[in-house]
Amino acid sequence: MPMPGNGGGSPRTFVAGRRCTLSASWRYGTFGDMDHDDMHTIATTTLVLAVLVLSGPVLGAETGTLSVFVHESGSGAALACRAWVDAGGERLFQPTTPSCTPYARDRSFSCEGRFAIAVPAGRAVVHIERGKEYRPVDREVVVSKDGTTEVDVVLQRWVNMTQEGWYSADLHCHFGVHDLRVLKQLALADDVNFEPILTLWNHQRDGLSDKAWPDWPDGPSVYADPTHLVTLRNQEIERIGGEPFESVGALLMFGLATPVPVPPPNSRYPCDVMLARLAKRSSAQCVIDTDKPIWGENVVGVALGLFDCVQVCHNHYHRDATLPLGWGMTAAEDEEKRGGWGSDELFHRTNLTYYRFLNCGFKLAATGGSAMGVMPAPLGYSRTYARLDGPLTEANYLKAIRAGRTFATSGPMLTLTADGKGCGANIRFTTSHSRPLRVEARLRSIEPVDRLDIICNGEVTKAVELKGRRFSSLLEESVSLVFAPTRSGWIAARAIFTAPDGRLRQAHTSPIYVCVDGQPTASKEDAEYM
Repeated sequence: MPMPGNGGGSPRTFVAGRRCTLSASWRYGTFGDMDHDDMHTIATTTLVLAVLVLSGPVLGAETGTLSVFVHESGSGAALACRAWVDAGGERLFQPTTPSCTPYARDRSFSCEGRFAIAVPAGRAVVHIERGKEYRPVDREVVVSKDGTTEVDVVLQRWVNMTQEGWYSADLHCHFGVHDLRVLKQLALADDVNFEPILTLWNHQRDGLSDKAWPDWPDGPSVYADPTHLVTLRNQEIERIGGEPFESVGALLMFGLATPVPVPPPNSRYPCDVMLARLAKRSSAQCVIDTDKPIWGENVVGVALGLFDCVQVCHNHYHRDATLPLGWGMTAAEDEEKRGGWGSDELFHRTNLTYYRFLNCGFKLAATGGSAMGVMPAPLGYSRTYARLDGPLTEANYLKAIRAGRTFATSGPMLTLTADGKGCGANIRFTTSHSRPLRVEARLRSIEPVDRLDIICNGEVTKAVELKGRRFSSLLEESVSLVFAPTRSGWIAARAIFTAPDGRLRQAHTSPIYVCVDGQPTASKEDAEYM
């Protein structure tokens, strides 16, 4: 989505760059034919208004102060987290603690485990969260007039993925550029282990050269702590908009030794394939991703083997809303005739396009990213998990993505094995001698899930219906399948759930690839579509 973000400065610093008239009927996400300047003006002006209207107590109301301390169960040390306060009919996100970082689009703020905030006296609800692996807390309190109400919040971890070798990442972040303190705070507060900030973006260059990276005093990789890493040598080139299939795409490049030259504004040339080739030529171990599989030119980059992964949990999925198709994404009539997609067309088209790529024999890891700084979602709302060989480093994380050892999620934890081998594995199977494969998907979630699927070559082969399933505090489910494949292809797992807006979300593993009798994976139907 082509709306520039604030890059990470506090919303308090926003000033609209030029005069703008806002229509009362304007809604976030419906931009029509506006150019980037129009959208930037609307974005900045709207954020100023949002801060004025939503960030503090109603003027004239009797107020008090909440002083909140957050820590982990069994520890007395402050724990970085994300928070907001619901009080007086408003969602408040502007604490008085200077170290906190408000994010107006999500109406929340990150902090280092302590904060104070002015709120209307009376009943209030303090919301505290820390990424996907901790249980969120909503603590109801009564705020004293003209006094300070102390609140102690204990967060409990329900799963520890790093102990299992899995490290989280958000592969689409624009917030906090050039502010290393904020970036480190975000990694900790949202519990994102690997945070490759998109330092260079063609819509927000901030004077950076595309000839060479700056000489960063602390280097291009900085640890917030031993299990949280921020990296800086990352770039996005985004050229989207227009009618279906007219967009070039959104090219995400991670671990670049040198930046890729930024195309002229409003230019479709050089195409993404040429830019991706430049990236691979200068940085052989970089990772090339796209923020959605459904941009028109992606098919060329995939066919030429330039993409390492695609985001199936992407930046149009937010906490409480889902952005629709548009901005030049693909929209084919033959697929629309399938019917039944309704308001979930974006979800189904995202997955179906990904499956078509895989059915044509291309190996692509599943990834996730949120576009914090542009979209109303915190860091890691949609995220990637990668299983590393060795410690958390930029090289090891990118290697895991290239190897396909990932799953993407907007909520649940989901893993997959086939004969004991994990995502990204290549299994050779002979119809005359091999035993049937045993495939198992494992799901864990603290939120309801509708269904758990095993998918083979784009079709649901086995499913467990979970909608309405009651559980006390943790939903755990597994599904297994024993089968003898008759043709080469792939296997993946998917867990589908319903977001607050009634739209579908998911966790989705990368595939395990199966080569049967030495034959390639191929699909005439999908190749013709591409």
